[in-house]
Amino acid sequence: MKRLDRYVLTEMVPPFLFGIGAFLAVLVGVQLLYEMLRLIYQQGFPAWAAVRIFFLELPAVLTLTLPMATVFGSLMAMARFSGDGELVAMRAGGISIPRIGLPVVIVGFVVSVGGLLINETVVPGAKQRAFEIAREVHGTVAGEMDIALEVRDDDDHLERWLHARKFDPDTLTLFDATVLDFTLGRKPHLYTAERARWQGQYWVLENVEHTTWDGDQAGRLHLDSVMLPIGRTPEQVERVRKLPDDMSLAELQEQAGLAEQQGRVAWANRLRQHYHVRLSLPWACVGFAVLGIALGIQRQRSSRGIGMGVSLLVIFVYYVVLHTLTLVGERGVAPPALMAWTPNLLLYLTGLGLLLRASQ
Repeated sequence: MKRLDRYVLTEMVPPFLFGIGAFLAVLVGVQLLYEMLRLIYQQGFPAWAAVRIFFLELPAVLTLTLPMATVFGSLMAMARFSGDGELVAMRAGGISIPRIGLPVVIVGFVVSVGGLLINETVVPGAKQRAFEIAREVHGTVAGEMDIALEVRDDDDHLERWLHARKFDPDTLTLFDATVLDFTLGRKPHLYTAERARWQGQYWVLENVEHTTWDGDQAGRLHLDSVMLPIGRTPEQVERVRKLPDDMSLAELQEQAGLAEQQGRVAWANRLRQHYHVRLSLPWACVGFAVLGIALGIQRQRSSRGIGMGVSLLVIFVYYVVLHTLTLVGERGVAPPALMAWTPNLLLYLTGLGLLLRASQ
């Protein structure tokens, strides 16, 4: 490594690390801390479970800070060179701006690879463990097409057990529901229903067969509907489902293929869009490194506050474009891969254009 490269890195790495810490503190305070308190005070989670989920969610949040820290670090380093006149001296010595910024771009590449590896090695395992803790607290085993849950009282006695073939979060409906109720006597009451809809504070079972036992004799009664307090709200059923953000790339591919076979095109499009966004997002760090160089050259003696403000503005614009195109891809209007990689392409072109303009 040449002396120039070491010198540039010594100016970029400290603000990069500062950016990780600062942006992580903001995201933790806005997102994770609120979610932990909500689990404890609104959902009744034990404090130990909520705290463990909090720490298990940290790796995913950490990866979100990497693009922000990259643009902040590169911007601050180049702004310092520009403000102190060192950039002019380097260029007078025959060193071009692209050569000066090369170590910064390499750092952006390394950060991109590191973010991708964290997303695929650390984050899925941590998310899975957080999912398992939430499932254990609620006594629930849930999947996209198969849900089984049990409800216990404060003394850990089983009150009700529920199985459903499918849960539709849009209509708040359980399909092919089976409920065993242990609260109505020594022997459980069995309810099998075509569907169960959420109304107010209760589930309304429709087209129900109600079975009771008296000794060895079973009595069956067909009912049009039964209002039953199962003990879980639709939000609680939905929360323990494994969502796309919790899946690895392999799981996203597998579930997308399964959804297509089952004719659930909308869900398959959403999964494929998440797959390509998961691949493309880490590589934004390279574009942010280039853009930070171009913006830093044009700023004179930027303070950390100004640099962080500019970084936040750049990140905000990028994510507005990304989320807008993600919605387009999820609806199947355009190929998911194109919608996921277009924000990066625009970022690269903008950074290179500004860098070439500044180099002239």
